[in-house]
Amino acid sequence: MRKTFLVFLLFFVFFSNAQVKFEKGYLITNDGEKKEVLIKNMDWTGTPKDISYKTNEQSSQITVNPTDIKEFGIYGAGKYITYNGPVESSYDDLSILSGQYDPIFKDETIFLKELSAGNKNLYYYNLRNAVKFFYSDGNSEIKPLIYKRYNPQGDQSKVATNDTYISQLKEIFKDDSAATVLVPKTKYSISSLTKIFSLHNDKDADPNIKKEFLAETKSKYNLSIRPGVIFFNPIEASNPVGEGNFPSKTNFRIGVEAEWVLPFNKNKWSILIEPTYSFYSNDKMSFKSRDQLYTISFDSYSFINIPLSIRHHMYLNNKSKLFVNVGIDALNFQLGNGKNLETDYDGEVFSRAKLSPVLLFQGFSAGAGFTYNNKFTIEARYNGRYSLIPVREPGGMAIKYSSIILGYNIF
Repeated sequence: MRKTFLVFLLFFVFFSNAQVKFEKGYLITNDGEKKEVLIKNMDWTGTPKDISYKTNEQSSQITVNPTDIKEFGIYGAGKYITYNGPVESSYDDLSILSGQYDPIFKDETIFLKELSAGNKNLYYYNLRNAVKFFYSDGNSEIKPLIYKRYNPQGDQSKVATNDTYISQLKEIFKDDSAATVLVPKTKYSISSLTKIFSLHNDKDADPNIKKEFLAETKSKYNLSIRPGVIFFNPIEASNPVGEGNFPSKTNFRIGVEAEWVLPFNKNKWSILIEPTYSFYSNDKMSFKSRDQLYTISFDSYSFINIPLSIRHHMYLNNKSKLFVNVGIDALNFQLGNGKNLETDYDGEVFSRAKLSPVLLFQGFSAGAGFTYNNKFTIEARYNGRYSLIPVREPGGMAIKYSSIILGYNIF
C-alpha cells in the first residue's frame, strides 16, 4: 500500500505543474495598443515581477515585465497596471526596522494589482512580504498610501507607526460622509482598505466592468459522505517480556468531510474536518522468550478519528481537479471492546496494558486525490504511526495505516 501511495504522490506532483495554464486576458502596450492574449496564470499571492503570454494556443511564449507594457488583466482573476514612481521601501521585519519616522522612498517600475476601481482606485504591491498600497482619483496620478513601523530614536525596544495613510484617507473621502465615518477604523490591510474604497466606488460603479476582472471572493462550503477501504500495517506491540507484530488487515471506514473553501487564490485552498469511523478486528499473536511461549491479544479496536487538514486544489479543466492535503489527527476516540492489551502464559494473564480512551494530536496524515464535477472524489491517504498506550502502562502498541477513499459531495 505504501508503494501505491508513493505512485499517487508522484502522479500529483507531476500534474501540479501541468495544471498551470494560459487563460484569456489582455495587455496594453506602451504605445497604447490593447491586445487580447492568453496569459499564464501563476496565481500570484503578491504581485508578479513579470508575466508570460501567448497570442494564441499554438504560438510561442513571450515574457514581459513592467517596463514593457502599461497594463494587463486576466478575465475573472485580476487586473494589474504598471506604476513608475516612489515606493516606500522600509523593511517591516521587527529585527531590522528603520529608526526614522519619515518614509524611505525609492523609485521603481512595478506591477500593481487593482483591488477596487471607480471614482477612487485602490492598488497594492507586495514587497518582501510587506504589502504597500496606492491610490488614484479616477485616471489621475497614482500615489502611495503611507504606513510604516519604525524604532523611535533607533531604540529597538520600542516600535511606533507612521499612520499618514489615515490623514490621506480623510482627504480622499472628504466629500463622502459614509466613507469618512470608516476612516478612523480602517487598518492598513487588503480587507480593510478595500472595504472603504468599495463603499465609495459601489455607489456609481458599473457592475459589468467590475465582474469582468474581479475573482470570486466568497467562501464556499462542501459536505461529503466518504466511505472507503483502510489498510492497516502490522501493529507493533510489546510487553515486559517481549515484542511482536499483529498482522496487517484490511477493513472498511466511513467518514463525513466538512470543507471550507477559502475565498482567495481562485478558491484553491481549503480547510477540512472529517470525523471517521474505522476498526481493526480482534487478533492475537504468540512469541517465544527464554524458551517460554507467550500470547499477546486484544479485542477488536474501533475508533473515531477527527483530523484537521489543509487542502490545495489543482484545476485540470472546468470539471476536473486534483488535490493534495496534509493534516493532523486532532482527536481520536476509542470505541468497542478493545480496552486492553493482554499478555498471558499458559492461559493465565499476567500483564495488562490499558489502551488510551482519548488521543490528542497523536498522528498526521497526507493524501492526494481527484475530484470530478465537484461531486465525486477518490483519494489515497496515509496516516502516520502513533501510540495507543500511554507511556506509564507496562507495554506498548503503535498503529499506522493507509486508505482508499471515495467521496460524494452532498452540497
